Amino acid sequence: MFSKSIKIVLMSAIFAGLGSSAYAQEMEEFKARMADAAAMTKQDLSEALRQYLEIRVQFSGPEVDYSLGRAYQRMNQCKDAQQYYTQVMVNYNLPETNSIYQRAVKAFDEISNCDTWQKYYLECEIPTGGYVMIDDERVGTCWQRPYSLAPGEHKFMIVDASGKSETVKVKSELSKPDEHVKLAITHVETVEVEKRVEIEKSYIMKEKFHPALYWGLMLGGAALVAGGGFFSAYANHAYSDEKDYAYKYALLGDDSYKKKADDAHDQVKLGNILMYTFVGVGGAAAITGAVLAIVSAVSEKERVESDVSAYASPLQDGVSLGIHMNF
Repeated sequence: MFSKSIKIVLMSAIFAGLGSSAYAQEMEEFKARMADAAAMTKQDLSEALRQYLEIRVQFSGPEVDYSLGRAYQRMNQCKDAQQYYTQVMVNYNLPETNSIYQRAVKAFDEISNCDTWQKYYLECEIPTGGYVMIDDERVGTCWQRPYSLAPGEHKFMIVDASGKSETVKVKSELSKPDEHVKLAITHVETVEVEKRVEIEKSYIMKEKFHPALYWGLMLGGAALVAGGGFFSAYANHAYSDEKDYAYKYALLGDDSYKKKADDAHDQVKLGNILMYTFVGVGGAAAITGAVLAIVSAVSEKERVESDVSAYASPLQDGVSLGIHMNF
């Protein structure tokens, strides 16, 4: 029985190692994608925002929501920024000493009265290879949603591929009516941004097997193996009782000890049956899950169009909302 216990411990350690390896791979992917999105904020805030929203589908958490809030704030979309800062402060039960929580509170306070800020609608003709800047932020495309600007002087700039630019300066005031600003570079080839954005698709890399499948098999199998260990201990204890009662029966000749010995023997058989059943089924499930995880990791991933609506996806004229996902 001692050797069986050692085998159970070794199998549990193997499964725990497989789980740790898969978790480490996911964390590496998360860090890499967050770093790419953060770098993109310096080149095209609209694209960075799209990347953060895709990351949030797979890795939800305070760090992602804070980054989304910052991206929306830099895009002068303060109501959306407030939404994600609120997520950080309310939904994750973070302690007030947490650095992400403190940054979210500070950022929220900076835009807490944005309802009174003046709103500007941009009418843009984006040249091929061009982009839009608001103040010092490179927002990339030109949304048809309004931009909320804090009181003070601001500038809208459109730049083409050669570096030629046109600038419009405005002065925002509290509670002032919305204004429209036209941005265009004359005598250059232009593209209609709205149509380009409409055909832009969001893609995800779909694994051969969904992580929920192989993780469920591995974790469920590990739980069954652990249950087998419990029944192994139960059988060992009953076996010890059986020997003790058999010895007393042989020594004293009391039939009550013989009955107790027989009962203990039945408990030993029951414990062993349950142990082998739990370990066999659990081991098979865990090994199957591990095999599926390995196959999924080494198999070529399928690039499929994302059908995710559990978050807000930025468009030129608004956002797409929903709660459906394809797996």
